[in-house]
Amino acid sequence: MGSTEQIVDEKFDFIKCLASDLSTGNIELPSFPDVVLKVRNALENENSSTHDLVRVISAEPVLAARLLTVANSAALKPSGDPITDLNMAVNRLGRSMIRSTAMAFALTQLRSAQKLELVRERLETLWQRSAHVAALSYVLSRRFTRLNPDEALFIGLMHGIGEMYIVVQADSHPALLADADDMAEVIEEWGAQIGSSILESWGFADNVSAAVGQFQDTNREHEGDVDFTDVLILAYLLHRFVTADDDVELQLEHVSAWHRMKIETSDMIGILQKSDEQIRSLRHALGK
Repeated sequence: MGSTEQIVDEKFDFIKCLASDLSTGNIELPSFPDVVLKVRNALENENSSTHDLVRVISAEPVLAARLLTVANSAALKPSGDPITDLNMAVNRLGRSMIRSTAMAFALTQLRSAQKLELVRERLETLWQRSAHVAALSYVLSRRFTRLNPDEALFIGLMHGIGEMYIVVQADSHPALLADADDMAEVIEEWGAQIGSSILESWGFADNVSAAVGQFQDTNREHEGDVDFTDVLILAYLLHRFVTADDDVELQLEHVSAWHRMKIETSDMIGILQKSDEQIRSLRHALGK
């Protein structure tokens, strides 16, 4: 069998597996730390106290250290002495930011998993993008909307979870991995849908899974105020502008989310420059 035929067969088999995973809801990421699921359950329990959260978080010292780093980041810490106590960090951050930090920790663990050596470079690149989009989402929502910026950060962080799932699953399909164009086609077709399904299966709110499922839909229209999907669409486009020099300015003229947020195109460079320190601080705190 020629290499081209092999790749076609690998791609077909791989897409069948993805379709089956979606239809059965069997979408799980390997090497996902148990402590993150425990933190998520504690956060969803309205009766959980700060003490309960601290007890769960303390079971994983690396996660505890990451929470302290986030609590002390320049982007979130307006003034005062450094926070060295986990109780204080939990109180300062609030539940949305704790959830984001826990998920960031889980994704960093995933990208360094020994058994995923073959796709580590791809996972690292994807993590860098996720952290940047998360920081941009935070800045955009805080400066130009009335949305909760902590929630926007979390959605930005999760926007590539479907792509991450595909990359992890492709670890067992080396012929497909070796063909960048075919991998890109699979990700383009399935990534957002799988990401949305993962977040639904994890029990996150509809607005979270909806945003992740539509972040590449620059033609999206809707009634009412700016929503998290609008923010994520713009954050993703701005990430591309900063990292790949895409002609985003031309695209923005035709992106309804841009007009809903009422940001002048001429202000874009200034916004990025003024936000640069905050974005770098958030990326560092998340574990870039």
